[in-house]
Amino acid sequence: MKAMRTKFFGILVAILILASGKVTGNGAVRNTIFKGGESVSYDLFYNWGFIWIHAGFVNFSVHDMMYKGKPSYRFSATGNSLKSFDKFYKVRDTLYSVADKNTLLPYYYKRATHEDSYWAQDEYFFTATGAKTTLITDCRRRKGYQAIDTLSFNSTVTDLVTVFYRVRNLNFNQMKIDEKHSFSIVYDDDKKPLDLHFKYIGKGEVELKNGKRYNCIKLRPLLVKGKVFKEEDGMTIYLSDDRNRIPIMIESKIRVGSIKAMLTKTEGTLYPFESIITTKK
Repeated sequence: MKAMRTKFFGILVAILILASGKVTGNGAVRNTIFKGGESVSYDLFYNWGFIWIHAGFVNFSVHDMMYKGKPSYRFSATGNSLKSFDKFYKVRDTLYSVADKNTLLPYYYKRATHEDSYWAQDEYFFTATGAKTTLITDCRRRKGYQAIDTLSFNSTVTDLVTVFYRVRNLNFNQMKIDEKHSFSIVYDDDKKPLDLHFKYIGKGEVELKNGKRYNCIKLRPLLVKGKVFKEEDGMTIYLSDDRNRIPIMIESKIRVGSIKAMLTKTEGTLYPFESIITTKK
């Protein structure tokens, strides 16, 4: 699966946006969780044997904007390796999308990826009509490769960045343990949707390397076992168990070592951060 490259930083950027829920009707999602001006940042660690190596960072941000006269959100996701890590594996990834404020359905998506010797630039232009999705894709690679296509799907299809914000608007309080959900995204230069799945595995506490503890909602993406992941349920995502539902930590086993992404900073959240545990152990 192209979205799960052996280039582990490509996984790290995608790791925070792998979960989204099943939607009904025309796929519209009403946002009650975030607002323009929100920014969340993460440190990324690669575990090699018994040593954790601080390798990079990821940031997600939201901005208000008008797109073709319609109130919209501009979602951005950036992932960079640290300069000290560049000699081993240099990464400069930027993804952003524009989505309708009232439905959280995407209008536009752009991805610019530079991972070691790999380079890609993709643009998608979405049109949603009822439960149908039509999009124009423009995918470019090195050596002058370019593929322009018009794709049509009889379902709601979204992109990697928008899906990160759609999942946060799900009602996890109504889910049962091991309840499974699915979603469809378009990624890379594939000409068909990529169907991914996750299950709700309950709630619990998580402690970060900085000593902060949080009450969390736990999700487990069902991954494709093979070249990268040791097992299909080798990743766990921890969302804040409050009205913000921000990812606090993601931990994943991969074929060589493991990966963790840990929250370091939040700004401009719509609600107070009530999931943090202030009492000492």
